[in-house]
Amino acid sequence: MYKPINRLAAAIACTLTGGFMLSTSALAQQDAADEILELEEVTVTASRRDESLQDVAISVSVVDVKEYMDAGMTSLSDILPFVPGVSVTGPGGNFGNAVYMRGINAVLAAGVTSYVDDIPIGSSTVYTTPAPLDGTLLDLQNLEVLKGPQGTLYGSSALGGLLKFNTREASLTDWTGSLSADLSDTHGGGLNQLYRVNANGPVVTDTLGVSFTAFWKDKSGYIDNVNIPKKGWDDYEYYGGSGSVRWAATDRLEFTVQGLYQKSTQDGLAQIEANSGDDLLLPGLAAGQPWYGEYETGQALVNPSEFKADMLGLTIDYQFDWGTLTSVTSTQSENFTQSQDLTVPYAAFADLFFPDSAPHTSAIFTGDLGFDKFTQEVKLASSSNESFEWIVGGFYTKEDGHNSQILNITPPADLFYANFPSNYEELSFYGTGTYYFTPAFDASVGIRYSDYSNDVELQASGPLVAPLPKTSIDDNVTNWLFNLRYRPSDTMSYYARVASGYRPGGANFVLLDAEGNPITDQFFTPDSLWSYEVGMKGTSADGRFGYDVAAFYIDWQDYQIQVIRGGLSVAANAEKAHSKGIETSLSFAATDSLVFTGSISYIDAELAANEPDLGGVDGEQLPNTPKWQFALDAQYNFDLGSMPAYAGASWRYKDDMPVSFDGYTDSSGMYWPPSGPPLVLDSYSLVDLRAGFTAGKFDFALYVTNLLDEWAYSSFGSSFVSAGLGTPTRPRTIGAVVRWNFY
Repeated sequence: MYKPINRLAAAIACTLTGGFMLSTSALAQQDAADEILELEEVTVTASRRDESLQDVAISVSVVDVKEYMDAGMTSLSDILPFVPGVSVTGPGGNFGNAVYMRGINAVLAAGVTSYVDDIPIGSSTVYTTPAPLDGTLLDLQNLEVLKGPQGTLYGSSALGGLLKFNTREASLTDWTGSLSADLSDTHGGGLNQLYRVNANGPVVTDTLGVSFTAFWKDKSGYIDNVNIPKKGWDDYEYYGGSGSVRWAATDRLEFTVQGLYQKSTQDGLAQIEANSGDDLLLPGLAAGQPWYGEYETGQALVNPSEFKADMLGLTIDYQFDWGTLTSVTSTQSENFTQSQDLTVPYAAFADLFFPDSAPHTSAIFTGDLGFDKFTQEVKLASSSNESFEWIVGGFYTKEDGHNSQILNITPPADLFYANFPSNYEELSFYGTGTYYFTPAFDASVGIRYSDYSNDVELQASGPLVAPLPKTSIDDNVTNWLFNLRYRPSDTMSYYARVASGYRPGGANFVLLDAEGNPITDQFFTPDSLWSYEVGMKGTSADGRFGYDVAAFYIDWQDYQIQVIRGGLSVAANAEKAHSKGIETSLSFAATDSLVFTGSISYIDAELAANEPDLGGVDGEQLPNTPKWQFALDAQYNFDLGSMPAYAGASWRYKDDMPVSFDGYTDSSGMYWPPSGPPLVLDSYSLVDLRAGFTAGKFDFALYVTNLLDEWAYSSFGSSFVSAGLGTPTRPRTIGAVVRWNFY
């Protein structure tokens, strides 16, 4: 729920990131008589130490997730489109969403990783679950969105950026708690429900505190299956929670134990079949045109999916006079299972290979993938000062992954089964130092050295693929960071940043042609990039106007791609790509009650060489990143009798977006087809409304998302051999939130 300030409307950010609910440095009334405006400082942990958002030399967006929830937005796919430079693709749920920052992809492994506090969450390999964890329903202090490579302080897979879910630490002094219900109705769907409870406070004052949150979400589907038939095909249930125990053993020594659990189940994903290209598979239909209807699927059977994630962590902090020693230990696991109707074209393949049992009427694909992971980090950080600050640390992780895939054919036929267990191990050492030439001007240098190993094997049966022996690699990578920062005043800062990042390489399947010659490399290499960025951010002297501007150029080498060799999908490396752009966020308090915020991002992400495996030509736009994105918002705060209240509206725009390359003919006349049918998703705009008030211990909010009931594809997976799968925008949804703050 918004907590509107009576005379001044909500928060203008030191580092604004567009959209109405991004955390800001609140403008507060210092004195009712003279109405002098005062800026409240926002603190972030992006640099692995507490710093002012105004001063940190990184492009950071700080999101107040609680305020999004009061506007009906409860997942990463709802929230991140408000952050400039960020694009999300996925099946419309709380899992499996690929996050792109500044054009950096997530095709095989995550190019954007997740942290819950100081614990890295997610897989380090291409063989398990590449999407970052969605922690938006945890009890969060905020969500920090770090853009650009974070390889020195956060390690592998923070290639394009980082999502840092900062939970509320258990208080040792005061109790807080709330119970909330969010009920809504989706046009063409039905009733949606979300219930959350959290409590936080001391068991023994000043010594022992606990924090707990739990949620249950039942989302009504808006896709109807016309074949089974079944309305609300994409209904899903999602529940989980997190908790922590904090023990201040002495004035210097503190222990925190924390854990989380999530589970989501649904019958089908929020996707519809469509032609990937003109007249492809279904003649007479254009590229992107639905096979059945705008919100209809024709899947042959229920295609259930289930996602589970859990984590247990222990953090130990010891405070010296001159710094802090921190140990962070965690164990975690994720598992995802899904069934999918692939009757077209695999039933025909079964007829070809097993004619005695033909005709085959269905082909249902079932996949089961996931990992178990252990991490250990030890970090030593000097106290903050204006002389010389430093951080040194070491990090170790071990990950065991599994990925099982099978085609269940009717009548039964052993057409395809594959399982490829994998193992990943990494040891890293890192350090950064910041030297202050003056209190207003400083420079930082950082380095991280990582040594890792990876192995994988293929267990298989059926005529489409053969088993392969285990292959292994050992490799090492070094990342760098260079920062300059200048703060001419308390309300203005400039920075220049040069940083590198990487994703680990891995062992590959060695496939042979008919003559026994290898058609794949034994391993694929790490992809790496260098990012060059300048930025400025600040506020006007009276605090009414805020700005954040960042310009960047990224040189991306050997980026990882998926290719088909001998009928099997394997990993490979393309040559190079570039991404350049500018992100601007502005905020203006027109009056003490009316605030406008907005953001614009322009990203030109393109190939920097011809890529035969992708069918992409030098200069062609990279998939799944629109060039332009906009977000505008207005909020008016007022008194409803004696109760503080607000009303607001937002508009967001997403530009045309390609989902594949076009194919090209090289100088010798050879045609290189694209990896998927060329398709460009149309641009679209979404309008949302919200209003609410506070009465004593109760918060009330009303919202409408997608007010104009706009239909468009938010993401699309194209294919030459099976139906393209598009995720439509969620139809107009009207809802209300009630929260009881019982402490």
